[in-house]
Amino acid sequence: MSLLDQRQEPGPEGPPIRVLLISDGRPGHFRQSEGVVAAIERRRPVALDRLQLVPRVPLAKGLVTRLGRVLPPPRYLSWLYGLDANQLEKPDMIVSTAGTTIGANVSLARIWGVPNVFCGSTRGYPLKRFHLVLTPYASVAQPPKIVAAPKPGPFNPEGIPPPRPLRSLEDFRDARISLLIGGPTPYSHFASQDWSRLADLVETLVSERGCFVTIVTSRRTPDEAYEKLMPLVKRPGGGVSVIDYRIKGAGSIEASFDCDLILVTSDSMSMMTEAALSRRPAIALAPRKVGPHRDDEAVAGFVAAKRLRVLPLASTDAAALAAATLALEPSTENYLDPLADIVLTATGLRAPAV
Repeated sequence: MSLLDQRQEPGPEGPPIRVLLISDGRPGHFRQSEGVVAAIERRRPVALDRLQLVPRVPLAKGLVTRLGRVLPPPRYLSWLYGLDANQLEKPDMIVSTAGTTIGANVSLARIWGVPNVFCGSTRGYPLKRFHLVLTPYASVAQPPKIVAAPKPGPFNPEGIPPPRPLRSLEDFRDARISLLIGGPTPYSHFASQDWSRLADLVETLVSERGCFVTIVTSRRTPDEAYEKLMPLVKRPGGGVSVIDYRIKGAGSIEASFDCDLILVTSDSMSMMTEAALSRRPAIALAPRKVGPHRDDEAVAGFVAAKRLRVLPLASTDAAALAAATLALEPSTENYLDPLADIVLTATGLRAPAV
């Protein structure tokens, strides 16, 4: 359940913070910004405005970023997006994610003189242009301006009951398992044999262990994955359901977290993060061909904290899942709370004293 959609109880007292969320339309980006907003809502009411960026001319992402560094803010906004800050309502704070939004974020913050929060790397902008930069990589943190934190997301783990403990292979009988599926990347190549192996694993968990498996697809899930896995939804005896991104759209992943165990393909840092912070066991499944990537640092942090295990898909079976689950120590805190403190401290918009 997203705090952007529904609160579990009345929100904190005090005047609302008006937040402008700048989006490039990509769920993997704007959901991180929504996570920042959801964290703020743990402490203060929020009046949320959204600004969808639509470039007037097609430009390479690197050029969009470079122009934002060299052009005066009003000219940059007008030429690239047809925006006039005087025609927008001034917020108390700006939030955005990814290099496709950084220029508009910094430009509007400079024009209005309001604090801004950015999720990602600074792309050559001086640190003085930001109040807070959130990064998942501890090695590049430079507190207090650049702070290491998991990639945010709007999911509130308090909105669902705790999972059933899985302490042994026998406990997997009737277990509810969610399988989050991303797609191939240059550093995590899911080939046909990997999708076949994943389908075989699901079939085995359902037929031999009596598990109930929910398959959750994403924007990047390829046709081949659908071809291998979707027939399982119609298997005799049931046991497999699907949350199809093509039908349900962005945010549909949140319905899958009410489960006992989360499996996730190892290509998606966003989905691995959401799984690791869900307060239930989370296991990433890696294909045969993998390469080094910057996200390895963030994954290693979750593994060290026993929030996530990474297993080779080719050799993973129910027994391996049970052993990995037993070694995990899911978080008991709501990750939105420390994030709220980081954001409100950096921006000077702390919750009013009680």
